[in-house]
Amino acid sequence: MRKTFIVALVALLVAGIGGYFGFTFYVGYLARSHVAAVLANLKANGVEATTGEVRYDVFDGRFELRDIALAAPGQGALKVASFLATGVERPSPARLFAKKVEIEGIVFDGPLPLAPEIDASYRAPRIDVTALEIPSATPGAGTAWQVALAFLEQVTADRIAIPESTVSTRAGAGDSRIETDVTHGAVTFERLVDGRFATATIEPSTFTLGGAPQNAGKGSVGRVSAEGVDVGAMLVLLDPERRLAADAFRTVYAAISVDGYEVTTDGGLRQRWKSMALRDLAIRPSAIPAEELFAMGQRLQQLAAQGKEPSPEEAAQIMQLVAGVYDEGLRIGSIVFDGMDGTTPDGGKASLASLKAGPLEGGRFDQIALDKLSGTEADGKTFRVARLFVGGLRPGTMMDLAAEATRDAKALLNWPARLFSVLGTFELDDAEAPTDKGEPVNIDKLSLSWNGETDALPTRIAATLRMTGPTDAVSAADTAFALVPGQAQRVNVAMDVKADWNEGSGTATLDPIYVEVSDAFAVSARLTLNDVDDSVFSAQPDEAIAGAAQVNLGQLVISVTDAGLYDQKLEEAAKEQGIKPAEIRQLFAGFAELLLSETVSERPELGPAVQAFVSFIQKPMSTLALRITPRSEPLPVMTIVETLNGDNPLGVVDELDVEVADTP
Repeated sequence: MRKTFIVALVALLVAGIGGYFGFTFYVGYLARSHVAAVLANLKANGVEATTGEVRYDVFDGRFELRDIALAAPGQGALKVASFLATGVERPSPARLFAKKVEIEGIVFDGPLPLAPEIDASYRAPRIDVTALEIPSATPGAGTAWQVALAFLEQVTADRIAIPESTVSTRAGAGDSRIETDVTHGAVTFERLVDGRFATATIEPSTFTLGGAPQNAGKGSVGRVSAEGVDVGAMLVLLDPERRLAADAFRTVYAAISVDGYEVTTDGGLRQRWKSMALRDLAIRPSAIPAEELFAMGQRLQQLAAQGKEPSPEEAAQIMQLVAGVYDEGLRIGSIVFDGMDGTTPDGGKASLASLKAGPLEGGRFDQIALDKLSGTEADGKTFRVARLFVGGLRPGTMMDLAAEATRDAKALLNWPARLFSVLGTFELDDAEAPTDKGEPVNIDKLSLSWNGETDALPTRIAATLRMTGPTDAVSAADTAFALVPGQAQRVNVAMDVKADWNEGSGTATLDPIYVEVSDAFAVSARLTLNDVDDSVFSAQPDEAIAGAAQVNLGQLVISVTDAGLYDQKLEEAAKEQGIKPAEIRQLFAGFAELLLSETVSERPELGPAVQAFVSFIQKPMSTLALRITPRSEPLPVMTIVETLNGDNPLGVVDELDVEVADTP
């Protein structure tokens, strides 16, 4: 038994000692083999890859790789001075763990991966990674992005820190040449799992701009904080197979905020934001035509480098690609910009309290609100907007329409109803804008809203305007000048319009239609249309036009009040003719009575209305109110329009009954 024990002990010692050296040699061999396999995979994908010494101490848990160099035609070159992993373990056959990883001397020179026409240089003296766990198997075959995505989704890490780094970019040529040099503050990523970081921060950074003289400048970016950063979601866009299969939305940023931004150019432009924030930025990869967008982006950069502009067809294609992303591939919870102020090269100044937008979902921005914009133009004139609100904006639709107009400037004239699909609400409160004459235009309120199907006439419209402005702001050559009281330096303008369609009764009512210009006139009306079915609001132009042809006049009640404009225009006409205002007034009244006398002789029931019209002409500062109905039903509105545009517009009276109405 003693002999057996001694033999066993010797055997154990021999096996242990021999096993130690053998295992150490084998582990080193595995490490070198693993690295060689990775290099072979990269070379198979067109990447020239070399490394220096490979060291692995299994007992110290230390793995070191030096002088890594990767290069590929058209993709630039990456160099890493050293890669050191300590506390290396193998928690399972499929996983490798390192307590700490130190990467030093990172240098990249070449085109940006997603923008090949932009040359970049990146320098990071050191990167520290804590608690890194990676798959032990060699990444499978595929493109560089496919391998990167597959690897990233299997990596976990507690923390990645980049104490300092710089990046420079160069793009364009001639006057479009842009050069940037950025010095980043410390960058930190926390808790990487499934290609997603729980948090990320970038301490304040500075940058300089160069290239063409007009682009020269400098600036700074405050601390950047982000939550829920999904790097894998972006890499999926670069894998065509994975992209097409990814039909659900993925949140790229759960939240991101920037503590200020400022840029100043040598040409005199300065802009500063106090803070910026974004929440819930998500993409649906299958709806984003990444390959086409990258190709068009490269094309634009090539044209810019040559000092050329894209052709109308190319510009239209780009707008339609981006429109599709807005409509189906992008979701945003909210965007907030606070505290902007800036100066333009000509000396103009502007400040903005806040700009808020969101949510964007289904291609529609629920709201975009601008608060407290004010400033001074170069000539010292001031402007301001207390609040501007846009609801239901569809940027994709807007870009689609712009693409059509780029191909054919008259395209929208064929069916202008599509413009109603761009937004649903517009409001402007307490705004002031300068004019060429010096006196400003003040808008107390301007609001527009409508509802309806996409690309069709709206089934409801409401509009309100309250404004004040100088009369000399309207040019004498403008048709609207005839409605401006020249004796008043400023006038108040009020307008209200509301239209609704009642599907049950098949009627459309415009009530009120109201326009008033102080010291000039006021017009109010109520219009009812019958036999209005849903075909009128079809998105198909032919169907909508056919439906509109069946719409009949129900009733129109209109009231016109002279508030001084008529008397003023009479005085102006009298001076030109060298006669008294009363004489020219009687001349107009007599002409009107003569013109309508034949109609009255044939239709005596129109007599009271004609007399009311003549009396209105004879008596300034009075009111005329009339009720107009079809003489025999139905009376298509198209018939009225065609008659008014024909050789005998007064012939429309033959189709109508006109009565004196009560003054509203």
